[in-house]
Amino acid sequence: MMNMMKYIRTSGLLMSLLVIMGLFSCTNQKAVSESVSEEVQMDKPAELGMSADSLKAGVKEKEEEAVAELNEQMIDEAAEALEQTHEAIKALEKGDKEAALKAIEAATGKLEVLLAREPELAMLPLEVSVKRHDLISDLETIREIKKAVRKAIKEDHFQVVRDEMASLASEIEINTAMLPLAAFPEALKTAAAQADQDELDAAKQTLTQLLNTIVIETRRIPLPILRAEVMIAQAKQEDAKDEDKKKEVLQLLDNAEYQLIMAEELGYGKRDKEYAELNKAIEELKKSVEAGEDSQDLFQQLKDKLAAFKNRITSKS
Repeated sequence: MMNMMKYIRTSGLLMSLLVIMGLFSCTNQKAVSESVSEEVQMDKPAELGMSADSLKAGVKEKEEEAVAELNEQMIDEAAEALEQTHEAIKALEKGDKEAALKAIEAATGKLEVLLAREPELAMLPLEVSVKRHDLISDLETIREIKKAVRKAIKEDHFQVVRDEMASLASEIEINTAMLPLAAFPEALKTAAAQADQDELDAAKQTLTQLLNTIVIETRRIPLPILRAEVMIAQAKQEDAKDEDKKKEVLQLLDNAEYQLIMAEELGYGKRDKEYAELNKAIEELKKSVEAGEDSQDLFQQLKDKLAAFKNRITSKS
């Protein structure tokens, strides 16, 4: 049901934009016709080569690995110092000077331990959150939407496309809350002095302003690239098992190539030249599989190349 709703939403966007295009004067029809004549690079493969559930589970595992990697960077002392800072603010709101000073002292102690262990640390990672934006579509629909959007923008129909542009995303968005470490010790020291002098409102403001310095680091991982990784890994595994799996292996490689083209069409990597290199590597791998050659080394090279490419284009912002 959810997939159907997403399909309807995508189709609705396309139809609304095409209606706008239809409102343009006849003098623009030639330009529109020329634009629509662009060819789709590849037809969507008819068969997946693996079950949809297995693909979904594989992508979910990739997502969890990415989050776990960031969670490993979380520092217990940082989280505890932040918690004590919140406790100090609550105490100040209640007018409880002693409780506030106790919490500030605890936060300061946690920071001292942290700085003694990691003196070069500049940012404190505090929390990781994940959002998933999944576009269910194909290359032909993406191309048509993009052409319609370009035309609408050219004719200043900004309000129609402003919100809907966000729907052209297929990604895992991982946000990490970070606190600049340089500001933390000084703010705690200032707040403690203010509270000690019964300036409770000023101490609360100091700590509140400190928390407002939190910045968000965002990493966006394209779902088509994650799907391509899962497909290539599955194809490598099947290729090593049985010669009779050749059909499934080739189907998986076709689908991996299709997903990489989708990622490029959606703008991930800004038309990076490595997309062409990756698709060329897939074509060479398919030839090796078709010829019945030992393709395991080629599979591993492709896996490594795609993983490095993913990490490069999904750097934090």
